Amino acid sequence: MYSFIDKLVGFDHFFIVSILMVPVLFFLFYRNLNHLSILLFFLISFNLLSFYSYLYLSDSFDPKVHLPLHLCYITEFAILLNLFLKNQFLLPWIFLNSVLGGIVGFVNSNLTSNSLDIEYVHYYLSHFNLILFSIIFFKSYVKISFLDLVRSIYFNATLLFSVFCFNYYFQSNYWFTFSKPIGINLSIFFPQWPYYLFFLIFLGLLSYSLTFIFLLNRRYVK
Repeated sequence: MYSFIDKLVGFDHFFIVSILMVPVLFFLFYRNLNHLSILLFFLISFNLLSFYSYLYLSDSFDPKVHLPLHLCYITEFAILLNLFLKNQFLLPWIFLNSVLGGIVGFVNSNLTSNSLDIEYVHYYLSHFNLILFSIIFFKSYVKISFLDLVRSIYFNATLLFSVFCFNYYFQSNYWFTFSKPIGINLSIFFPQWPYYLFFLIFLGLLSYSLTFIFLLNRRYVK
């Protein structure tokens, strides 16, 4: 069993996620959403400040790797911004991304034995924050529409094209547009470039659709 888990997603990843699932399960039953929102604000603030401060002070910052251009990190920034702006327009897009990103981040990772300790902290805390936001959103009984779903897909398609152009110009790999994620993860089951890109897009659309259907059945759709 250990060998199977280690080969599939890495035992270290499995162990860390198992620990993080304890507070996740606790928050599922915690009722005070104001407390959860305040906690989320401090967790995201700590995550961003500690990560970029460390990279700057240690002269480890690499713009090809450490810019917050992956969808999960863009979404985390959007959550922090929305905690101030309270913009209902952005909420459906943030929620759909958070469900997708949080689950994907907990299922596998793109970290390696060469990754910095702060990169581990940043990765797991970022995806934990996405899960926490998803819980807050769901408990808030905010409703989304089919138009919100379409807008979110269109917005992500625009982001994907923009990031693809950025990667092409700067020789980076945000959103993994030019090569598979490094490390031990489920991309071993994906076809090679460029075909795995279509597989990733399909998974994203499937996640959006399943989340919307789940909300529809729970009458969270307007």
